[in-house]
Amino acid sequence: MILSRSATYGLRAVLYLAVHSNTDEPYGVKAIAKDLSFPEPFLGKVLQNMVRKGILSSVKGPRGGFYIEKSNLNIPLIKIVEAIDGLEFFSSCGLGLHECNDEKPCPIHKEYGALRDGFFKLLSEKTITDIKLDIDAGKSFIVV
Repeated sequence: MILSRSATYGLRAVLYLAVHSNTDEPYGVKAIAKDLSFPEPFLGKVLQNMVRKGILSSVKGPRGGFYIEKSNLNIPLIKIVEAIDGLEFFSSCGLGLHECNDEKPCPIHKEYGALRDGFFKLLSEKTITDIKLDIDAGKSFIVV
């Protein structure tokens, strides 16, 4: 797994909300957790963190829940990962060495760097809207 469980849950939940929610009817954490088969308490913490970081919005109360503002649909996926995990992964060694760099590379430095950089590029270029459009068109899915 390249991303942490928190980041994976966060990405999937944001994409789920982009497809399913609107400001008139926010989705509760219980419904999201059930549909995505995530543990509810853990997902709740991830979603609250994304509200604090400005990626998601929430409404409190019996009809409350989470939703994504239309203006946030153009956020690149890397911003979600950054809000949850930070960006350290994209500059770290694939073997976990502290001294790994271009002058003193680990055995997989070049290959891992290309993989890591390609993944960073993908997450930086793809927006929530890009993924939502693919899901809406049936080209991809978020819930099995």
